[in-house]
Amino acid sequence: MAFLRSNKSTAEYKQQVETEEIKTTGLLNLVVVLAVVSVAYTDWIVVANISLGYLYVLPIALSAFINPLPITIGLAVLGTILSEFFGPAGDDTHVRIIRFFISLAGFLIVGFLVSLIAKQRARLAAEVRRQRDEYESDLLLAAQVQRQVLPRAPIVPGLELAAFMQTARLLGGDYYDFFQISDEIVDVVIADVSGKGAAASLLMPSLAVALRLRAHELSGPAAILKDLDECLKQITRPATFVTMFYARFNTKLRTLEYANGGHNPPLLLRPQTGESLLLENAGPIMGILPSAEFSNTLISLKANDVITLFTDGVTEQENESEEQFSLDRLKALVLSEEDKPATTLVTDISEAVASFAGTKEQEDDLTVVIVKVLPDQREG
Repeated sequence: MAFLRSNKSTAEYKQQVETEEIKTTGLLNLVVVLAVVSVAYTDWIVVANISLGYLYVLPIALSAFINPLPITIGLAVLGTILSEFFGPAGDDTHVRIIRFFISLAGFLIVGFLVSLIAKQRARLAAEVRRQRDEYESDLLLAAQVQRQVLPRAPIVPGLELAAFMQTARLLGGDYYDFFQISDEIVDVVIADVSGKGAAASLLMPSLAVALRLRAHELSGPAAILKDLDECLKQITRPATFVTMFYARFNTKLRTLEYANGGHNPPLLLRPQTGESLLLENAGPIMGILPSAEFSNTLISLKANDVITLFTDGVTEQENESEEQFSLDRLKALVLSEEDKPATTLVTDISEAVASFAGTKEQEDDLTVVIVKVLPDQREG
């Protein structure tokens, strides 16, 4: 489907913010120095004018905004001395002394008032950081909960199941699950909510609950998607939609029955023959159309078949050259590792995508589910 942080850790993000603040303060102090020098040069070399001395108020105000008050007081004294030293020298000594203290008082008042504004700004910034840290802490906790509730692949005779999910942000909008319907039947589902982050992740628990309740009650994948589509239209906005692939594996009959709600077609590879198929029969995306219809497709499975279910984050991840990982790379990787366990295969796929992306930021949640059809013991 940033703060400065993008996908950085909290410690890295805070260090980056501190570095940027130091750089900004340094640049602003450079402006202060240049402003003082510029006014002094103009008053001394170009034209001696008493009114030019009042321009020192600008660097003094800027200093008060970014520096401690003692530094600003020192700058106010320096500005007053420079304005008298380089300014017109025709007035009497007592007049210049009075003007000196009046100018100094004005500079100090400006510096003090601006420093009060700066302190108030700092308090507001501290409150924003506190709220941000609380929000991030909540997100971290929610992300931990989301990872902890991700289902473990069940042990099913005749099948080998594995799954992996890597979110693009702390919270993800991808979803996968397994439902053991009977000793011979297991359902596998993968889904992707439009958008990413916290908003998308909030819909995941609702999907999980609805599917767990209906998977055992309805007759097949199409009926389940139809029922869920109606639920989504009641609880989501029109702009929010879900793509989902729902598969029902029968290990006794060695069949796969599936329905697709606008999701990426999974990849079926048959290593023994080198044949590769996309499970392309699909229905509409879910949660939008008023009268969406879904249909079941039944296919026979063979020993050693590998079914790869995935989300956009796998095939559409780009590298520095804006080239996508692509379905062809995924297919080649699965074929090259057909003999490896499903758990190894999902890990290798995620690592291959990350290696391909290089320094390019992960753009979408990455989820992959592998289903391998094991040979019957009598066939071995």
